[in-house]
Amino acid sequence: MNTTTAKMQGSNQTLKIELCSNTGEHEAITILKYVILSAIFITSLCGNCFVCWVVWKRLRMRTVMNFYLVNLAVADLAFTVICIPFDIPVQENSCVWPYFAALCKALFPLQTMCAYASVFTLTAIGFSRYRAIVHPLKPQMGLAATKRSIVAIWIISFVLVLPYVLVLQVDLETGHCAESWPEPKDTYSRVYSVTIFITEYAVPLTVVFGSYVKICAELRKNGASREDSPTQPYHAHDAEKVLKMSIVVTMVFALCSLPNHIVWLALDFSENNCPQCNTWVIVANTFVFVNSAADPVVYTIFNEKYREEFKRVIRRVKRRKTTRERHGTILELL
Repeated sequence: MNTTTAKMQGSNQTLKIELCSNTGEHEAITILKYVILSAIFITSLCGNCFVCWVVWKRLRMRTVMNFYLVNLAVADLAFTVICIPFDIPVQENSCVWPYFAALCKALFPLQTMCAYASVFTLTAIGFSRYRAIVHPLKPQMGLAATKRSIVAIWIISFVLVLPYVLVLQVDLETGHCAESWPEPKDTYSRVYSVTIFITEYAVPLTVVFGSYVKICAELRKNGASREDSPTQPYHAHDAEKVLKMSIVVTMVFALCSLPNHIVWLALDFSENNCPQCNTWVIVANTFVFVNSAADPVVYTIFNEKYREEFKRVIRRVKRRKTTRERHGTILELL
């Protein structure tokens, strides 16, 4: 499931679809595309680095939930850094691979691995919330168990992209980094695309949203008892805020990832030429990039502690700016 090219074997002929040729692309559209990608890149880079910095800097932020959010931020950051700067030269070069051949086996699998790590982290967050709210008397996950689960997430993600690593290679005739499946090629390609959709989207998100449905039912059922307790309303309110943030992050991932899965499943199972494929793939990829930039924004909106840290950073920048201006004024007077 390459992010730039697709090659499908028909029954009587080989069908090639060019997904990154920009011939005839209007200059204004090209400029708009680069403006959007630049904004996404900067937002994702600054936002996800901010999340990692806050949790590393503040001991009180080192909780199970925040460790998972840092892992999600790392996956989003890696996805942004790997995708945008490396994909653009490929697209501008009409899909001809501009890097050394070994990178062909690493670049696209790393992108898919980051997507896997993101959805598995969301699944882990859903499970930890379910455990804490629906079964509060059972042993809860500690930081050590959380770190082990994060390591397991990346190991499983790597294992799932190994077939992709094995089949990717630079085609000597076309110069494209493309999948080279054994015969029957179309069957293996389609099976792997469906496998990615099931393991990276359908099953994890079904589990996550199922957990959130049970959590919401539990919170609604226990609403009356929380109101009678002098301490429970405060803790319940905190739990509900964390739950809302988790649900929004998961919904953003689900909505932004769905177009990409639909496009690549359609490409793999299509038997006809697709003149609109270039536009569809660009739009689908943009949605995936938006997800990486949107997560830290959601954290800041829904989490009071992140908002406080963000405001503290802004105040610190303003103070430094004011100090520099004062020093400049004093030097001018001297």
